[in-house]
Amino acid sequence: MSSDHVHILDKKISALSDALAKLGRGVTLAELLKIIRNPGWTTPAEFAFATALINAVHTHIAAIETLQGELLTASKSVGVRG
Repeated sequence: MSSDHVHILDKKISALSDALAKLGRGVTLAELLKIIRNPGWTTPAEFAFATALINAVHTHIAAIETLQGELLTASKSVGVRG
């Protein structure tokens, strides 16, 4: 692998790590918790949409955790350790 490839992967992995760390702060969902307590929230339709989206986010997070672990495991089995 060329040093350019390492540099590109380093930048991409670092950016992904930063994005996941930012996502993990939970600021957006904390705001959502405030909103759903407002009077008039929620109708049965809003509840159904919110529940479906929350379930989808959980599914995506589980997939990200699995992929991250598989990437690390696979990476450890490739190449020569220096």
